[in-house]
This record gives sequence, structure tokens and C-alpha cells, in this order.
Amino acid sequence: MNYLFSLPAFIVIGFIGGFIGEKLKIPAAPLVGAMVAVICFKIFTRVDWVLPRSFTFSLQVLLGVMVGASFQPAMMQAMHKIFIPVVTSSVFLVGTGLILSLIFTKLGILDISTAYLGTSPGAMSALVVLALDNDTNPTLVTCFHFFRVVFVILTTPLIFKFLIK
Repeated sequence: MNYLFSLPAFIVIGFIGGFIGEKLKIPAAPLVGAMVAVICFKIFTRVDWVLPRSFTFSLQVLLGVMVGASFQPAMMQAMHKIFIPVVTSSVFLVGTGLILSLIFTKLGILDISTAYLGTSPGAMSALVVLALDNDTNPTLVTCFHFFRVVFVILTTPLIFKFLIK
């Protein structure tokens, strides 16, 4: 499949998957739905295609716009209440990801860059875009975050039931 056809095809398939995800009311529906739809399409058609660099640049700009637009001035006022928990949990999560990435690298399972982005906490969309832009394996980073999202979605209701009791 050539780039001229594949990029529009994947975008259309991604939108269809996103809309199906929305209709099914799954968490992170546009992201997860688009991802699953494109993965299924690639498996079914056996297409091996990589995004061109210009597309990943556009994705990063759009992601930056989305994050920047979601900022609200009230967030700064709330920050003084949650500063210590935010810093503590962020340092703990990043440190845990770093330790796991060093272990996976030492065991020869992954290279350090892929291991770090795969085990890093954060938004799957942002970390996959970073993986596309750096010397990593974006497929493995996507797998890490996809399975983490699925795990969280499946376990959250059980954890809430336990915490509420």
C-alpha cells in the first residue's frame, strides 16, 4: 500500500473506529477505537506501513494544542492544595518507570529508550507520539500503553467497589 493511499485510508479507518468506540461508550473511545480499528485493518490486510515524519509532526502539534487548550486558570489555584501529592506521585511513578526500564534493559528484553517510554506513566497518545519521534520501537510502546489502559479499565470498577466498602 503506498503512502498516498494509506494515509487517508488509515485516517478514515481511525475515525470509524473512534465513532464505534464512542457508540460503545468505552473509555478513551476515540483513541482506543481508532487504534483498534487500524490494528485490525493492518492485521486483516497484512499492511506494513509507517507514518511519514511530517504526519508525526502534525500529530505532535495537535496534541500540544489539545493539552494547551485544556489548561484552565483555575488549575493554578487548585495546585496549592494538591502540590505535595502531585509531586510525590509523579516522582514515584517516573522513578518506578525508570527502575523497570533499567531492569528490562539489563535482562535484554528491551532497549532502554523503548523500555522507558513503555513504562512511563502518562497519556498513551503523547508517549506513542514521542516514541514515533525518537529512537524507539513505537509498536512496543503502544503495546505497553494499550494493555495498561485495558488493565486499568477492567480493574477500576473492582477497585472502586473495594474502596467504597
